[in-house]
Amino acid sequence: MNAGGHGSDTAATLVGYRVVDLAGPAVTDEPAEHLDASYRHTSVAASAVVVRATHRLEPADPAACRAAIDEIVRWRRANQPGGSNAGSVFTNPPGDSAGRLIDACGLKGLRIGTAEVSPKHANFVQADKGGSADDVRRVIDRVRSEVAAATGTELVTEVRMVGFDAREGR
Repeated sequence: MNAGGHGSDTAATLVGYRVVDLAGPAVTDEPAEHLDASYRHTSVAASAVVVRATHRLEPADPAACRAAIDEIVRWRRANQPGGSNAGSVFTNPPGDSAGRLIDACGLKGLRIGTAEVSPKHANFVQADKGGSADDVRRVIDRVRSEVAAATGTELVTEVRMVGFDAREGR
């Protein structure tokens, strides 16, 4: 899905990657050019998992790197929840923010079983310790359904839910 943030993404430094297809025994090594990466998108099949990546890195001043990392950590602690979550759940629709839409629908704090929409940032789903992936999926489905009903916007997941049916990504 080309993870990214703070002005960069995974594809920016990627040289190559290894993919294991869970639907079959195929293991392939691919060059970065085959990834077709864009905002929260790659050409990696839904049944596949990237298990290794090679990145091209450049030397930089350690103090400048530490300062940049400290600023990112400070911003994330101020604006995003910690704990058990997979980061942003939905991609941002063109010209809008998934978190804003979810919040506008009053879904912050929505809880189903062991999972809830984060009260701190609506585009995060938090799981309790020992929580259930099924509960996380139910929260995601409910959020998607309520946002679509209220706004007409169909949210698309960033996260890949391995072991679930083909509903993912809608």
